[in-house]
Amino acid sequence: MKKIIHIFIAATVLLMALAGCQKKAEAPVKTVDLRYRAGDSYDLPATGAQAFTILVASTDPWTVTSEHPDWCIISEEEGEASDPELVHTGKATPTTIRIQYYDNTSLDDRTDKIFIKSDYWTGKTITVNQKGIAFLTIPDADLDLAVEKAGGDYFIHIASNQPWSSEVTDGDWIEITDGATGEGDGLVTVSADVNTMELRYAEVTVYDRHQEPVAQILFTQDGVQLVPASEEIRAGYDQLSGELEIVSNTKWTVSKASEGDDWFTIVNPAGEGDGKIQLTFTQNDEEGLRKADIIVKNVVENPEDFQVEKTIVVKQAYRIEPVRVVVDNDELSLWKSDWANAPTYAKGVGTTFVGKARLNRSMAFGSYTFRWSNFVTDPELGGPRVRHWFCFSESAEIKADIRPADAKVSFDFNAAGDGNKPSVDAYTAIEDWTQPVELTIKFDPSGPEHCHITYLVNGVEAGSWDSGPELMRSVLWNAGINMYFGVDVGGSAICEWYEYTAPMNWDE
Repeated sequence: MKKIIHIFIAATVLLMALAGCQKKAEAPVKTVDLRYRAGDSYDLPATGAQAFTILVASTDPWTVTSEHPDWCIISEEEGEASDPELVHTGKATPTTIRIQYYDNTSLDDRTDKIFIKSDYWTGKTITVNQKGIAFLTIPDADLDLAVEKAGGDYFIHIASNQPWSSEVTDGDWIEITDGATGEGDGLVTVSADVNTMELRYAEVTVYDRHQEPVAQILFTQDGVQLVPASEEIRAGYDQLSGELEIVSNTKWTVSKASEGDDWFTIVNPAGEGDGKIQLTFTQNDEEGLRKADIIVKNVVENPEDFQVEKTIVVKQAYRIEPVRVVVDNDELSLWKSDWANAPTYAKGVGTTFVGKARLNRSMAFGSYTFRWSNFVTDPELGGPRVRHWFCFSESAEIKADIRPADAKVSFDFNAAGDGNKPSVDAYTAIEDWTQPVELTIKFDPSGPEHCHITYLVNGVEAGSWDSGPELMRSVLWNAGINMYFGVDVGGSAICEWYEYTAPMNWDE
């Protein structure tokens, strides 16, 4: 009997355990389909702000609320659920909610948050920024003040409805004698010293009540102006001429620091006002960089007149021997083939490019020469058109095409910056297409950071131009080059090799 009782108890425990392991029926997951049309943020003026509207529809009751209901009016703050089927299919008629803001009469800007919710779900938070009524303005005529050599008092007129301050932030020859702080409309008086030296600049900054800068006022005091665009003039080893712009309001002279520097000549040893220092060079066949100084001075008529003297370093590169690279299979493995057909290499012949075969690779800055031969025309498609792209940032492209069907080499550009393109002859004619064609794109320095670019066809110059701030501005000295070359339309041509000439290290 005892044994039977034990068995009954064990069976009861087992049944209870099994019952505890059974899954409870899960309640259906609550879902909300909240639809709305509203911007992420709205920027409103301090006064007279136009109301904006949002659209809301949902499968559940919804609310639209503001963090700051004391200055925000919401036309409909809550609404009923719409037919779920219509909401799911986008056919429900939404409620149009008009949101209006009172005028902001405080100086500071303010920010509100609008929340669109339905049941447990916050569908969107809208940020509303409303300007304050604070203002601080300075007339355009006061932002750039010309100061006479004799100095004196100059004035900055301030229109404002808030506290402000002013401070000399550049220049030790001016001081604020009145109006360092103020509130509302006011006047800042700036006193300038007498100037017996170079033209000079200073700056006063005006701040609002939060010490945030509102305006910088530039002071320019008359004096001797003699400002070269750079402290260096650079020239390639075989570059025949170079120049440097100079900004001036006086007569000036240019001379060599040492007359023993006979490898260059100053073309214009005297000038007046804005102009250019022009030099000519002999070819540098030496093994090192040439360096010399030239001195620019203003012409003084009286012993007591102030003398400005600027030293400019003239540097001429030496010849750097080009490195020849045979376009073989090892070289091809370094490039990406990015058109329909891949070029093929044959030992002792070169690499053949048929129509729509092109290679692409990032290359070091420097001068390049490509040698092409065996130009074959396709009877139906014509060609070949052998293309070269030297690509820089801002989509600036230097392009040159060898075009046997047209008996010429042509040049073109995609311009960076303001869209100006270099002025270069459209093409160079070639008479004998049975001979190889060597195309060179050569880089020499131009100014402190830009380049003088020369095209050569079979070693003869075909055109040149200078990059600059407003012309192909991203073609900079020592800039990386994304390079493409290949054959565009029908026919074929063979690339035998290219040569790379590294740029000069001007600081060695």
